Amino acid sequence: MKNGIFIPKRTLWLMAGGAIGALAVIGISKKFDKIKPAVIGAVKEGYAFKEWVTEKYEKTKEGIEDIAAEARHDYYKDLEATQETVKREKDIIEKLGTAVGKKVAQKRGKKKEE
Repeated sequence: MKNGIFIPKRTLWLMAGGAIGALAVIGISKKFDKIKPAVIGAVKEGYAFKEWVTEKYEKTKEGIEDIAAEARHDYYKDLEATQETVKREKDIIEKLGTAVGKKVAQKRGKKKEE
């Protein structure tokens, strides 16, 4: 190893990055008064965009909730109609069974008389 100061490459890069950062801060602070309105405008537009996105999201969410509620309502309405239909069919089948039973009993009664 040679005599002298040894500085690793990583340390040199960190020092260079720090120096560039410091120069950037100094440069920005000198130009701050000139760029401040542009930065304020950009931040303002960012907030306006956020509000727009939030509004669109809420409207979409509300629309989806409305669709889900309407679908749920229609489902239960159809289910109720189906249950009513099944009940009517059951009543008709019972009436038919009773009528057929009576007819069969009448025919058996007639056959016994003969």
